[in-house]
Amino acid sequence: MVKQSFSGCPLVSKLAAGRIIAIIAALLFLTGCEQKSIEERAAGADLILKNGVIYTQDDINPQVEALAVTDGKITAIGTSDAISKRAGQNTKIVDLDGGFVMPGINDGHSHPAWGGVVALYYCLFPATASADEVAAKIKGCVTKSDELWVQGGLWTPNFFEEYDIDSPRAWLDDISGDKAIVLKDDSGHNCWANSKALAVAGIDELSEPPSGGIYEKTETGDLNGLIQEACGVIDAQLPQWTAEHYREGARYAVNNANSYGLTGFKDASSSEAETSAYFELDKAGALSVNVATCLHTPEMRHGELNTAALKQLRDDYASTHVHTNFAKIFLDGVPTTARTAAMIEPYISNEGDANAVYGPTHLTQNELTDALIELDAHGFTVKIHTAGDRSVRMGLNAIEAAREANNASSRRHELGHAGFIAKEDIPRFAELNAVADLSPYLWFPSPIINSVKKALGARGFEYWPSRDLLDSGAPLLAGSDWPSVSKDLNPWVGLEAMVTRQDPVPAKEGNTAKVHGWIDQSLTVKEAIKIFTIDGARALGLHEQTGSLVTGKSADFIVLNHNLLEIPPEEISDTEVQMTYFEGRQVYEK
Repeated sequence: MVKQSFSGCPLVSKLAAGRIIAIIAALLFLTGCEQKSIEERAAGADLILKNGVIYTQDDINPQVEALAVTDGKITAIGTSDAISKRAGQNTKIVDLDGGFVMPGINDGHSHPAWGGVVALYYCLFPATASADEVAAKIKGCVTKSDELWVQGGLWTPNFFEEYDIDSPRAWLDDISGDKAIVLKDDSGHNCWANSKALAVAGIDELSEPPSGGIYEKTETGDLNGLIQEACGVIDAQLPQWTAEHYREGARYAVNNANSYGLTGFKDASSSEAETSAYFELDKAGALSVNVATCLHTPEMRHGELNTAALKQLRDDYASTHVHTNFAKIFLDGVPTTARTAAMIEPYISNEGDANAVYGPTHLTQNELTDALIELDAHGFTVKIHTAGDRSVRMGLNAIEAAREANNASSRRHELGHAGFIAKEDIPRFAELNAVADLSPYLWFPSPIINSVKKALGARGFEYWPSRDLLDSGAPLLAGSDWPSVSKDLNPWVGLEAMVTRQDPVPAKEGNTAKVHGWIDQSLTVKEAIKIFTIDGARALGLHEQTGSLVTGKSADFIVLNHNLLEIPPEEISDTEVQMTYFEGRQVYEK
């Protein structure tokens, strides 16, 4: 409920003192009254929320009834009676009527601008799609397209095991006509191409893939159309998305983010085009989130680092809401049946394996260490993609070396997708102030999790040691990885999974919830909220500005349909955002 109030000031004449004196007195009194009115209006808050349950994420005042906002900042928190006294003539008052308010969500690992491009322009099908459904979707896209290339996805690594397709390349050829087709998998690391796409990219049976990449072949030595960790060769041939495509993708992502209660996100691998899209939106006043951009380093696949170029991008695209002092290094792949994440112990053997498979790395330890030391020295916080326990160890080694080389730098470097960690390496996160960047959207049964278990067997159940990490003092981070895994930026599925480690969908449908395993690694609701709010803000470098609701911080908060602290954890994924505020401005209403 919105109310407005106005405080007036009566005018009293002094007739007994004579006409001139009376007029002067009246004018002086009027001036004073007017000045008082101006001061009262100035003292009034722009916005007041009252009669609610406001979970502040602050240890001193963890829960209050009301808060006041002026000029985009929180100016007071406390009881409804006390905060109501701060109302002025133009104060907007929101009566929460017992509603639940908390800080805005900060997604620490996603690809928002790219996700928007995918959502708007890709030939999309779900990872659960059958072979017939995939074929029908592609045929439809081929029919509608006037372009040479058709880009799409997202297939699961188990797709070719669940469906008897001898040659994925030939299967695509049969339905693609004269189009060049390239389809990404649900991790975003691998792709599936038809003959025309391979030919346009210049890939044949004699071609050597980039370091850490694989061009899969049939038993007779022919390319079968599947490419692991080397899709960049085809990507280089694709028509480039325009600046307008990326701006529209970023705009789509921002709107999607606000609708789910996000007031900040970190783009985990941001190209110049994507970074520019955020920058342009911010210049136009259309960026209602804080964005941290992990600037992409594609040259690192060749063991090279162009620090000067990164510093130029950082300077060119930094703005009020775009924070560019971050970088990204890809160290390995994914621990699915693709078997491209670097593991300490080998994957389960496949028929035809001549040797044990441990998974490759794109860089040597020395190359990674040298790059991290240099980036750290130039003020970049680095997110390293480390999906296997061997790559996690290499990442920790590099961070330790950077700490020693750069006088114990305090930059909180992140190990992305650190789901598999050797027990002896868990304490090192706290010791090195290294962040374990987790993906709770992957914790419950799904095609990608089923593929992980198939590749690793029993080890696939010991995924994401969140409780062990938190108890050791390790800093944690959570992200959706959209669009690689999640269908959107919805954080509530991930937050629930972090607590229950179960699949929310069967529970909603009245079925027995499927348990991913390792239940003793579950976190409490309050621990999960902290990771998704203030810890996410810390990963953006903005924890002193946002992430909790305390006086002086940005008024970034959300109003929900229920109290997360009172409902059963299995209902967290049913959360609906009623309103989202960014810097005191309402940017979403259901």
